[in-house]
Amino acid sequence: MTMGKMGNYRVMLQNRNLRPHLPETRWMTDAGTLRMLGAHSSVFIKPDLGSGGNGIIRVRKLSRGYEVRSGPSRKIVGAGSVLRTVRSSRRSNNRYLMQKGLQIARYQGKIFDIRVYMQKPEHKWVIAGMVARVAAPHKFLTNYHQGGHAEPLQKVLLNQFKNNQAKVDACHRKIEQLSMTIAHTVSKWSSTRELGIDLALDKNGYIWILEANSHPGHRLFTQLADQTMYSTIIENKRKMAVQYPI
Repeated sequence: MTMGKMGNYRVMLQNRNLRPHLPETRWMTDAGTLRMLGAHSSVFIKPDLGSGGNGIIRVRKLSRGYEVRSGPSRKIVGAGSVLRTVRSSRRSNNRYLMQKGLQIARYQGKIFDIRVYMQKPEHKWVIAGMVARVAAPHKFLTNYHQGGHAEPLQKVLLNQFKNNQAKVDACHRKIEQLSMTIAHTVSKWSSTRELGIDLALDKNGYIWILEANSHPGHRLFTQLADQTMYSTIIENKRKMAVQYPI
């Protein structure tokens, strides 16, 4: 059994080591949306079972009114019509959830986050790949299908921490530690053997858990000059197909 984003979030919320890294996330309701917009400068609204960034809506508070973005669409609306605009932007009948928006760090002026590809080819979880996902110019999503591209994580972290290798190493270790904890926590409730974990750094360098996806894509890793991680992912997939055929 695999779970949606909210199921994974609730499981992670039970772990005291993960809880401080989870941004506020709730099921979408009309009243809840208005409460979240009152409390935060931006809110992300996403389908529980979506992937690839499809169907994600960002609502951002302006000095007057709100900006509602979904895919290429961008609308400026007043407080009285923000709910109607959000509802009309939804792409599916799946349940949607709302997540507090973050002040995400940037690389060369574009937002980025971190994809950690976890696999369990045999009896232990392993980190098969880690990569920075950099958004296309003027985009608010980093996903491959939304025009995002891969950059080596080390390179992006060095840029973020102004070539301070000690800070980069500390951040790297924390990412690995969180990712392993997430995989062990989620797999207690789900039979998945792969997880795509999306993490983000805010402008202060704090690590946030955006989501854990049980059906991660791996095409992003083909964009790296060094194909070692991609080869590892494919080899692990081959092992799992042999040992755990569907």
